[in-house]
Amino acid sequence: MRLIALEEHYVDANIMATYDDVDRALLAPSRVPGLDEVGDMRIKGMDEAGIDVQVLSHAKPGVQEVIEPDRATALAAAANDALAEAVAAHPTRFAAFAMLAPQAPEAAARELERCVRQYGFKGAMINGHTRGEYLDNKRFWPIFEAAEALDVPIYLHPANPHPAVLEAYYKDFPVLGYAPWGYAVETGTHMLRIMLSGVFDRFPGLKMIIGHMGEFIPFGLWRADGRLTPKYPQLKKSLRQTFLDHVSVTTAGVFSTPELMCTAGVMGFDNMLFSVDYPFESNLQATAWFEALQIADGDKAKLAHLNAERLLKLR
Repeated sequence: MRLIALEEHYVDANIMATYDDVDRALLAPSRVPGLDEVGDMRIKGMDEAGIDVQVLSHAKPGVQEVIEPDRATALAAAANDALAEAVAAHPTRFAAFAMLAPQAPEAAARELERCVRQYGFKGAMINGHTRGEYLDNKRFWPIFEAAEALDVPIYLHPANPHPAVLEAYYKDFPVLGYAPWGYAVETGTHMLRIMLSGVFDRFPGLKMIIGHMGEFIPFGLWRADGRLTPKYPQLKKSLRQTFLDHVSVTTAGVFSTPELMCTAGVMGFDNMLFSVDYPFESNLQATAWFEALQIADGDKAKLAHLNAERLLKLR
């Protein structure tokens, strides 16, 4: 069975040079082996695990912490050019999500169009908030408009929590602020903000993806829908229906059958996709878990490749 992984990361040296000490330490290739390689070694690891295709995306925060919009836009374009070369060298094994500079929304929309039309990129990955600004702010909506027009999804990836949140929630337990907990809280909250903003009413063809088995949203959707939908009567759909109609989730970083079945019980297998979160997680662990899943063959095929092929137009 063909296996496609959607949230698989790399780093570009020029982008890494812009990172602060926290992110530079978290993403150092010495700490995360394989993060700085997009060639034969990566493919060897994919072969050993039985992964046919990786959809590559730059590790967070991309250029979203760069202050100057013009510089961020130029850095993103150069990184996308380099990523396109890596994909072109292995076109049957790699695909790509574009890096964007949301601090310049119109330019980001143009860069998304360039990457899709010129290079065949499959969408874009945006790493949470951009210097404290969230995508529900209408100034960012040209990016959503472009994604809808191009019929490609936006993958909303975690960012480090907002500094005020880090201070209030995690100061005494800083490890909680990152992958173990804070990333999911930050990204799930961001996704709820986007849904409540009306962006999917404005762009009804827009599709988005979130990782890590839905960033806690499937587990809290019933309560959130019941409490929030009545407070937003201007929206055309309930919160629950908006999520089910517009958002797909991946298994990135969560290789647990109970969580998978809970998520599938909420949203069905048609909007779920296999991912690893390589190299932060193990290809071998992810595929061993996936192969052992006791679910219907048709649902397994949807997770493995059919949904990705449909959503990303992968052949």
